[in-house]
Amino acid sequence: MLVPEVEARRALQGRRLRIDVLRPFGAWVGCGALRVLRCKTLGDATEELTVGYESYEPAARDGAAGPHA
Repeated sequence: MLVPEVEARRALQGRRLRIDVLRPFGAWVGCGALRVLRCKTLGDATEELTVGYESYEPAARDGAAGPHA
């Protein structure tokens, strides 16, 4: 699917949404746009969106948010 999460929310306006962010294990910073990886209609008329960032960078060990912070 890979549409931007913002566009998916606009298209599903007025419906109940559940958004799950898929992320790698460990300390990572999401980079780029949040995109829809999967959209599923649940039994209670809720749309479940699984989203993820375009890429990920390791989080800096000193607490700063990645190498571009």
